[in-house]
Amino acid sequence: MSAENISALLRMDKVAAVKTYRAATEHALMRANFLVTNDLAVLQAFVLFLSLSSFTDEAKLVWPLTGIAQRLLTTDSTGSDCPVSEEIRHRLYWQLWYMDKRAVEDQGKSALDTTQNTVSLPCNITDIELDLGHTSPTTQNTKWTEASFLLIRLDIARTRSSLATAQSLYEKEQLIQRCHDRIKSRYLASCDGKQPIHWLAKHVSSVLVAEMWFEVHSAACSSTLGAMISSRSTRAKLFSTAVSIIDIPRRVHEDPQAKAWSWLLKGYLQFQPLLFVAAELSSRSMGDSLSVRAWEVAHTAFGRWPEDTRRTRQGKLLDSLLSKSQERWRGMRQEAALATASLLTVPLADEPARESDKSSPSCQ
Repeated sequence: MSAENISALLRMDKVAAVKTYRAATEHALMRANFLVTNDLAVLQAFVLFLSLSSFTDEAKLVWPLTGIAQRLLTTDSTGSDCPVSEEIRHRLYWQLWYMDKRAVEDQGKSALDTTQNTVSLPCNITDIELDLGHTSPTTQNTKWTEASFLLIRLDIARTRSSLATAQSLYEKEQLIQRCHDRIKSRYLASCDGKQPIHWLAKHVSSVLVAEMWFEVHSAACSSTLGAMISSRSTRAKLFSTAVSIIDIPRRVHEDPQAKAWSWLLKGYLQFQPLLFVAAELSSRSMGDSLSVRAWEVAHTAFGRWPEDTRRTRQGKLLDSLLSKSQERWRGMRQEAALATASLLTVPLADEPARESDKSSPSCQ
């Protein structure tokens, strides 16, 4: 919601409104004894609160609180839930797992010790079907539902985890391709644009799939940062794509469909493509327009990172790479300026006398 709309509806500015309603939510959770309650609705409220807090200035508190919510969810499970309650627990579990994994990838934190194989994925069913108790895997839809966006992100995140155990580049490429095909056929095929979230689903899935390609094709995601991929054409394509991805926040302001989701999109720090661009800038020529644009986009993108996130391992690595490339580019500019100045100060040789001047007699 824009600051103007908040002021008109709530009679207060946006900063005051966020603080007021955040404090009210925190007090409500405390009154509900959210740390000791067995009420599933309270756990839902807590996880929703954490999910939205990821996109505020209090994001640094989300990661440790996610661990608390995870323990509450597993501790309070009695194993005798009705099908609806069990499905809700599955959704909460995987939402917390996803939030933790994004923190690992974006902020360099340690992941929760989750046992993925023992907890079933949420069903792709509508809220109406959930209310009716239709939670059997055989009743799942192949169309868009309220659970589809979560399932898209989970599919990508689980595929990303599988890349770590894949042995060859071909195997990793096949994992990514199968993930892309599943998402397209199961969910995106039914996105007709009638709902605002359809744009978000297509956009987020394309960005996250692109990030996986960076993991398998660039050494920015490996232990040896300097060992870049061997194919020059592939690297050039990845560089151009990475610049486009990290420049998304600017384009969001220009796209009417994207404006509604700007608060959510800023929660994606896009570490992998940003690291790839930062590493490439340390060796690319500064003469081409794409490198100049990449330099501006990378510094702007890193400038959007919260201060606490910049102090993480990933943040320090990016800061180091960008600082080195800045020093290198500054040196190249100085060398170019000196070379230009030296050309301007070299005395020009006297022009030889024209033949016509030599043959013409002087006036007496």
